[in-house]
Amino acid sequence: MAEAIEQQETERTDASTGRDRLSKAHVFELLSAQRRQEVLRYLEANGGTATLGEVAEYIAGLECEVDPAQLNSQQRKRVYVGLYQCHLPKMADAGVIDYDQSRGDIELNERSARLLKYLYLEEHKSETPQSGLLGRLFG
Repeated sequence: MAEAIEQQETERTDASTGRDRLSKAHVFELLSAQRRQEVLRYLEANGGTATLGEVAEYIAGLECEVDPAQLNSQQRKRVYVGLYQCHLPKMADAGVIDYDQSRGDIELNERSARLLKYLYLEEHKSETPQSGLLGRLFG
């Protein structure tokens, strides 16, 4: 009995990092917040690294639908605080980004790929209209 439990725990451990693997439910929980999705998109589009200020300005621009240069300090601060206090620590605790809170440095890591795969899954599916049963029947 103890051997079976130990084997299950070993199978749930990611061999490359030694951390527990992310369950699908945990992946979806992490991706449930639009801001966390945008953090991943921004990092991927910018070489995998950024500062908290850069990411906050980018996301504030998206949310306010203005060029980041037109943001006021209150708009930037609202996003900055949310990322600093909630979203980035949650992502770092799950091990899907490397985050130095004291310096504000954010970086993708080897575990980020799993979230990126799910993040872009729906976009890739929409590129192939012939996939799926309905696409094969009516495409």
